[in-house]
Amino acid sequence: MLIKKTNKSIGLKFLILSFTSIFLSMSALAISNTGYVGDDEIEIAVNRIFNQPANYPRKALRKGQEGFVVIEFDIDTDGGVLDPYVLESEPAGVFERSAIKAVRKWLYEAPSYNGVSVKVNNVQVKVSFNLAD
Repeated sequence: MLIKKTNKSIGLKFLILSFTSIFLSMSALAISNTGYVGDDEIEIAVNRIFNQPANYPRKALRKGQEGFVVIEFDIDTDGGVLDPYVLESEPAGVFERSAIKAVRKWLYEAPSYNGVSVKVNNVQVKVSFNLAD
């Protein structure tokens, strides 16, 4: 009997978490769809082809917190994200870890300039965390 009760409680917790996630929203908007190449800092367009959504931190969910994180990073010649770091966050100390973890998994079209594969610097995105109304 105890095992059935445990399985039911686990199933109920999973159902509640699954249902709750429907009402959460995480969006990632590029502050600009550009980055910079070379010493002359030539601006080129970048195109994200894979967007790993960030997990909503449990503590923020329990507290009903919403916020955002602005992240800057480079894009390697193969389209992978390099060295993401936080430029700004609100509220501080709540969403940064989740946003960085997601951004590290993003993938962009391999950047090129004049037909040559290049590394793109200083791409910025704003990752927003919102509870649905």
